[in-house]
Amino acid sequence: MSELRVLHLSPTWFGDESVRGGGERYPLELAIAMRQQTPTRLVAFGGPPGTRHVSGFDIEVQRTWRQLRGRAYDAIGPGFLRALGWANVVHCHQARSGLTALAALNGRPLGKRVYVTDHGGGGVNWVRRLRIGRWIDGQLAQSEFAAATLPYVGRRTEVIYAGVDTAKYSPGTKKTLGQVVYVGRLLPHKGIETAIRGLPVGASLDIYGRPYDADYLEFVRSEAASRPVRIHLGASDFEVISALRSACAFVMPSVYEDYLGRRQALPELVGLAPLEAMACGTAAIVSDVAGMPEIIPSVGGATVPPSDPDALRRELTPLTTSLQHAQTQGQAARDHVVARFTWSAVAERCLAAYTA
Repeated sequence: MSELRVLHLSPTWFGDESVRGGGERYPLELAIAMRQQTPTRLVAFGGPPGTRHVSGFDIEVQRTWRQLRGRAYDAIGPGFLRALGWANVVHCHQARSGLTALAALNGRPLGKRVYVTDHGGGGVNWVRRLRIGRWIDGQLAQSEFAAATLPYVGRRTEVIYAGVDTAKYSPGTKKTLGQVVYVGRLLPHKGIETAIRGLPVGASLDIYGRPYDADYLEFVRSEAASRPVRIHLGASDFEVISALRSACAFVMPSVYEDYLGRRQALPELVGLAPLEAMACGTAAIVSDVAGMPEIIPSVGGATVPPSDPDALRRELTPLTTSLQHAQTQGQAARDHVVARFTWSAVAERCLAAYTA
């Protein structure tokens, strides 16, 4: 193959006009890293058409022709076709989206190589309905768990995981004894109430995130009442990174069954926030759900059963009562991420898969 020209396609993009979630940040960070090695573009939908400058990268926002079944996160439009003509490799994000199906249907007769990474979002699964999963050259999965959820997508499957900007997410000078941090969207499947209930005596919890469910936000606030818990809505990246650096532990207590008993099949395909916390030199304690256990080291992190505050408390106690232990575990976590989970490494895995 001649020089690779890679087009990343996403139905939504990372920004306040669209969605500020991991499924939107992943293609942005990957495109930024990939641009250092080969010509790379990112096309998405949501909001007025035009170019958005995010993290020093230009996201090409195309006009939305239709939101399939009224879902804002399953937007499509013909504007991506010009970019499709420019590329020789098309990397789709969100397997269960109309955009991925359109890219596969148009890319194959044009001789494009089409790949997909799923982030657990999207809407109507047109790839499955149209039985075109094998029209996709490869599934580049965030985890073994993610790959297993889409056995019909891609003629072959490789696990590329996720990455961190280890220069941006780096250790600070000191930690605050007893401080525990959660970073992520405030949604029921995140299981934040388990972190509140599992907080050790003498420890405090800082919750950083954007509310996407008003009822759940009120539930979290009621759980946090009269406890050493602070909720920060809409914090800046600087504030979040500062909190990750100073914390003795990070928690991501996601669940399969939320506080109302509703089932969530794909709570965390991999988890960017735990990786970022570990890159900041902070041990990560996550629940044993979906793809998260695959990224957690034996030293510098731990997994606990979901919805089990007692198990979480047992893991948090040594970290929140000894700064030396927290620092030692945090350094091991940082080493683990630097060795395996940088965006440049993810980009290299993708490029190897494109040319295999």
